[in-house]
Amino acid sequence: MSKVLTIEQREQAGSNSYNRFEYQVHWIVCHIIGKLQEDTECIVFCEFHDDMAEFSPNNQQYQFFQIKTKEDSSDWTIAEMSKREKKKDGGYKKSFLGFIFYNYLIFGAECSHCHFVSNNDFDKEVSLWQSYVEDEKKLQTENNELYEKIKDRIKNEFASDMPSNFDSIFEEFIQRTFIHKSELQLTTYDTQTMGKFFNHLADKNIPSNTANLIFQQLLNDVRKKSKEKIKAPISMKSLVEKKGVDIAQISKKIDGNIKNSGNYDSFHRSLIAEALPDNDIRRIEAAKTLHDVRWLDVRDVRYQEIVIMLRKTISTYCESFKANGFSDELKRLCIQELEKHNLLSDSLDKSLIEVLYYEQKFS
Repeated sequence: MSKVLTIEQREQAGSNSYNRFEYQVHWIVCHIIGKLQEDTECIVFCEFHDDMAEFSPNNQQYQFFQIKTKEDSSDWTIAEMSKREKKKDGGYKKSFLGFIFYNYLIFGAECSHCHFVSNNDFDKEVSLWQSYVEDEKKLQTENNELYEKIKDRIKNEFASDMPSNFDSIFEEFIQRTFIHKSELQLTTYDTQTMGKFFNHLADKNIPSNTANLIFQQLLNDVRKKSKEKIKAPISMKSLVEKKGVDIAQISKKIDGNIKNSGNYDSFHRSLIAEALPDNDIRRIEAAKTLHDVRWLDVRDVRYQEIVIMLRKTISTYCESFKANGFSDELKRLCIQELEKHNLLSDSLDKSLIEVLYYEQKFS
């Protein structure tokens, strides 16, 4: 049986701050979006042996990802990446590089690659190491001094439990570990992730409220599965259920929405079913077209806030009053809420309230 499924995780504490946790969640979602764009068949596991693991059904191998953030702007160094923190019992935790080496040591051939990802950049030595790895050149041959420097640090870390095959494991570690600077910034990771998701769906003709719903569901799924604790051994089926996001299933969900509600024909038919005059239908459809364009532009933060406030107000009104049609009372309440939160604008298309009402009713 797979070692990855039978070996207990080294820790299940997760990120030690809300902001770091949310950054990690959004980075994982960005990674999932990238896999959707590439149409790659894989399963992403949240907080499983590392901050994230990716399983490929084709070769039955895993890639492990450490996602680390830094508040200051300093570059990562070999010394910092191999620094060990002291535990309460007097011992020492493994360093970031030590944990990566551990993956190759414990999981053997099941571990194809490991990755270290951060919002900050890396210094010259780390970049030099990566330049050789990316060009598929041997670091030991190209820069033996740097090779020995990293090797000494890992060797010192595992001195008390030195594996007999240390040299061969280290060779796997040094040549198959990749270091990346993340595109996500600490201050804007949420809007960047949303923008990437909507850009992916931009040409798929999915209504904006449906796209937003899928995005929020994906975020919440990653949050939930990052916090889920499991015990080994565990079956692959249970692991996917508790910790996994299957890229193929996300893709099917998106395709299903394209098929079922991904065009304006169904919206048009729903307006006809309301027995609305032709002039009102044309006006509402024109407003919806403008809304979809603005909603997909996540840089328009004020518009995003307006739409979220209106959706909340419409939802509350419909649940409370069992409304069967759009009313002046609903419109008055929406405008009142916008005024209360200083979101009302003369440039706002007043038909937007009707668009959001009918979207919600027929979604």
